[in-house]
Amino acid sequence: MPSHPLVERPSDVLQSFFLVYQESNAFNTVVSEQGHVRPCVVPEVTFNDHLIVLPIAGQLSTKFCPDGFTTQQYTCRSGNIAIYPAGTSTQCTIGTSADYRYNCLQLKTEAVSNTVSEVVDISQFDLSPQFCLTDPLIEMFLRQFAKGMDAASSLDRLYVDSLSNTLFVHLLQHYATRKKEMTHYADGLSKQQLRRALDYIESHLDQDIKLVDIAKLLGMSQYYFCRLFRQSMGVSPYKYVIRQRIKQAKRLLRQPQKMSIAAIALECGFANQSALSKHFRNLTGTTPNTYRKGL
Repeated sequence: MPSHPLVERPSDVLQSFFLVYQESNAFNTVVSEQGHVRPCVVPEVTFNDHLIVLPIAGQLSTKFCPDGFTTQQYTCRSGNIAIYPAGTSTQCTIGTSADYRYNCLQLKTEAVSNTVSEVVDISQFDLSPQFCLTDPLIEMFLRQFAKGMDAASSLDRLYVDSLSNTLFVHLLQHYATRKKEMTHYADGLSKQQLRRALDYIESHLDQDIKLVDIAKLLGMSQYYFCRLFRQSMGVSPYKYVIRQRIKQAKRLLRQPQKMSIAAIALECGFANQSALSKHFRNLTGTTPNTYRKGL
């Protein structure tokens, strides 16, 4: 066992140095955090979960002990991604003239395991530490989570589940040692599985739909379900759910006994009228109100 503290996110050890600090604990798969820190020296800690850090401004010097004996040092600047696998021991110094700003994602180890359990034995790989990494896809994930994890609506939850699923698989495919070839599937869901999935979505459009719930219903991993669903339907589960919610909104807008658009938004599983209007316009080219007036 490590003699230094187990922590989950940078804020656990840096709180006394923060000028600005934000995080969202709304989702089970990941936690998104943004920080603004004065120059400081951070005591050695061990991360309990996987952590991905993207400096936005300033620089971070990391002393990393990969084997418990030897020490390596890296300096990450703006745009340099660092990946700290669960169990990583590190000591950091923020010693520049400018304050340090960052985005980071804490990836729940149990969520990673559950996502890919059907296609790879989680015990057969080790996520490899990475420093000063350039990966446009991971950077996109970090920025999307930073922008989009403030609101905990059912739609946001499904979107975060989809992003998390893709991110976990990307990490395993590109940054894992002793990695095992991941299984590929090409036949899609069976007719019975697809019907069960579609029926579940249809009956829960007004609720918080999660990938993990549909995958459990079919007895498969989230990764497996997403791949097969896309093969069967031609779109991701997230996009399909949005389409079905907009389809239901259209039905309600056509009813002679008019509901308010705000009420229709909630009935269709959107967080609010604004979210409904945004997706309605994206798919139809018009607003719900204009659509109703044109009937």
